[in-house]
Amino acid sequence: MTVSTALFIFSAQLLAYTVKGLIGFGNPLISAPILSLGLDNVVITPGTLLLDTPVNAWITWRNRHSFQWRRILPLLAVNVLGIVPGTLLLRFSLPWVIKTVLGVIVVFLGLEMATRNLRPLRPDRKDRPWLRLVVSGFSGISAGLFGINMFIVAYLQRTAKDYNEFKGSMCFLFFGENAVRLVTYAVTGLLTREVLLFGLASLPAAVLAMALAAWLGPRMEEHKLQKGAIVLFLLGGVSIIVKSVVFHT
Repeated sequence: MTVSTALFIFSAQLLAYTVKGLIGFGNPLISAPILSLGLDNVVITPGTLLLDTPVNAWITWRNRHSFQWRRILPLLAVNVLGIVPGTLLLRFSLPWVIKTVLGVIVVFLGLEMATRNLRPLRPDRKDRPWLRLVVSGFSGISAGLFGINMFIVAYLQRTAKDYNEFKGSMCFLFFGENAVRLVTYAVTGLLTREVLLFGLASLPAAVLAMALAAWLGPRMEEHKLQKGAIVLFLLGGVSIIVKSVVFHT
């Protein structure tokens, strides 16, 4: 862990957690593509989890009265099952292959978010429990690999009855997934010295980012923040795909 590496981690995490503080989610989508330019995901994903777990625990506690237990517990169970193969892929796959898949996922999510308003609303659309389970399982695999559990977020964002239901359910899902993934990473030997140093370099960035977001939030328009985040997602995804495919790094 050199000084330049620590500054690189600090800068990427400062940007990522500032975005999270402003729009409420998405910090792995910002930090993972940037950090992948200099580090492997076997360090990035567990290191980011060390910060995400206490943050989501606090949000869960504050929103504990909004949980939809019967709906979210099956999703959490399937999501956790998906973490196991995702973690194994992270442990034993080639770094450049992992990074290419990460770039594709980031671009896909960015395009989905960018075109969401262009698709017609269907208020009569029925929620399909089996589809929720499939999406939750795939989202768990993505979380095990990259620390990105956004597929289930995108689905529940469309099917939740109101914002309180969405926020409460997702807070609980994130915390449960984080807790299980933290144990899984520890058992499989992914919480290495490098990961702990990564977490230490990220901690001051996260604290500063939360304070910065609290100051910037009331001064910025929400739709501009979302557009800026989408641009960062797309640029980060494309850059990591090009670098991993062309240079195999």
